[in-house]
Amino acid sequence: MLKKLSHFVRLENRAIISIKGREVCEILQGITTNDLRLIQQSQSTLFLGTNGRIISEAILHRPQIQKNGSWQYCNDEIWMDIDRDLKSSIINHIKKFLIRKKVSISDYSDQLQIFQFYGPNVVLENQEGEPIVDPENDLSEEGDYRNIVAVDPRSSSLGIRMITNDMPNLQQNDVKIENLDHFEMSRLTQAIFEGKEVINKIPFQVNFDFWNSINLNKGCYVGQELTARSYHTGVIRKRLLPFKIVSNDNTGNLQDLIISHDSQEVGKVVKNINNFGIANINYLDINLEKEYQVGDKILSLILQDKLRSNLIKYIELIQSRKS
Repeated sequence: MLKKLSHFVRLENRAIISIKGREVCEILQGITTNDLRLIQQSQSTLFLGTNGRIISEAILHRPQIQKNGSWQYCNDEIWMDIDRDLKSSIINHIKKFLIRKKVSISDYSDQLQIFQFYGPNVVLENQEGEPIVDPENDLSEEGDYRNIVAVDPRSSSLGIRMITNDMPNLQQNDVKIENLDHFEMSRLTQAIFEGKEVINKIPFQVNFDFWNSINLNKGCYVGQELTARSYHTGVIRKRLLPFKIVSNDNTGNLQDLIISHDSQEVGKVVKNINNFGIANINYLDINLEKEYQVGDKILSLILQDKLRSNLIKYIELIQSRKS
């Protein structure tokens, strides 16, 4: 299963927190944006404040343990895959909802490691969040948790998420070990944001409706009313989108520069690294095929297939509501 994957990275900026107890699913269902009842192996979700703004993003995983000679999902435990720097704040947020609840929180940061297999050679038949079952991946000793290997629940184009207590054996696989910056660039070019990049933003500003992170049909949860209203009214007119500079190499700092076309402002640069950047774009005022001006440079938006498809569908939805 791991053969012919092009890139591999340990995500040392992420940590695993375990939430365990009979009421854990009920509690998380009421404070996260996705429908936990639909989780397969892994699920992308958000924790919101009462103002509908993001406190943290997370990937939830269902661990498995061995019972009676077979692997079985735990019904009373969820692992949270979160940004390491936000660990304390998200734990404190969850604790607000645990009064008189028989639920415990454990920090597995030093016991479990998170890895990503990704790149252009990753071709997956499984859907986002589905487990990838392979006997070679059952490296846990009897009585331990089973390694989690699943399609990234945000987008299959991000590859495979893996959680284990040890470094996977890559000797028989055509895999290039990368540093974290390489994966971060791959993630950002797909407009998938996480960690401090999303704090205090409206979910739609950072495209979480595109990445299987929000269920608009589930019942109430913290921040649900404002989230539903924002979606149905289309009041969020700007999204963070990736771009590349197509003229003048060795680009300097473009932060806060205005992006325009024929003197019409369509956005502003949030940050850039050389010829790649992220901009806050008024997506209703752009032509996805056009190039735009920023300072004395020309840029074009990076819209990979899933992002382009989702963005076009949402633009059409908003326009149909106005007509």
